[in-house]
Amino acid sequence: MQINIEEINEGIGGTYERIAYSNIIKRLAQEHSCRTILELGATFIAGLPGFNSCLLAQDGFDVTVTVHSRDFSETIQIWKKTNFQGKSEIIEWNDNLKTNFSDNQFDLVWNHLAFEHYKNPLPLVREMKRISKKMVVNLTLSPWNIGFPLHWFTHKLQGKHWDHGYFKNTLISTMEETHREAGLKIFESGGCDAPPWMDTVDAKMGDTMTYFDYTPNFVKEKWIWNSALPACQNHWMVKLFWDWEKNMPEWFRRLTAHHLYTASLKKLSDNSQPQFPREPKSFPDNPAGNF
Repeated sequence: MQINIEEINEGIGGTYERIAYSNIIKRLAQEHSCRTILELGATFIAGLPGFNSCLLAQDGFDVTVTVHSRDFSETIQIWKKTNFQGKSEIIEWNDNLKTNFSDNQFDLVWNHLAFEHYKNPLPLVREMKRISKKMVVNLTLSPWNIGFPLHWFTHKLQGKHWDHGYFKNTLISTMEETHREAGLKIFESGGCDAPPWMDTVDAKMGDTMTYFDYTPNFVKEKWIWNSALPACQNHWMVKLFWDWEKNMPEWFRRLTAHHLYTASLKKLSDNSQPQFPREPKSFPDNPAGNF
């Protein structure tokens, strides 16, 4: 079954972002032999509702995604357009703090742009810990990228409610503190998604986040991007940007990346892992696909 790319065009920014944080999740999952993965509370802000885990499913992981009612029907339609090797299940569920999943049901539980939307994110992390067997990962919107304050200023000028979470809770320090309070052992923290442009957050032109929709047809029709397409995953620009990102010093990646993350272990065997957060010690050479 072919993907209808005309209907699910993410743009180069959305495509690279999804590839970048999927690389992090896949590497962590492989390091800890995680096969079953839950994305708890998939959000719309990533460009396409509920599509964050598409590359994980494409690479053969058993993926479960919970989506709030607002985005459920559109999420189902998008996933039906794509053929994956792994198992995938999309569940309509509105309470990220209390689920019907069993204790230790999934090897890895993660979410993207959920942590910072809770004034107190501890209950979220505790629920993630309960249903995870091995690992918990949170990704937040980085406040250090220049696009973040510019977007905040735009909200102020337009009198719009700030809907991108609590500033303090976007920070790695807050994620690490919350993970420790939840009884998790921090394994790794870092920056993720650092292409050579600023983060526009959810800035739009009209009703689209794909700015080339407003170019002439001969340009627009050739500038179609979707992270699930091998042609986009292996495009020379994606490979180049990923090569730059994985070779950045970690301190620089944390300052320039569009997102920050913290990964923690539920259980830690004696002497099997470092006792303090580590920086990412390796990045895959291939920006997508099996490692």
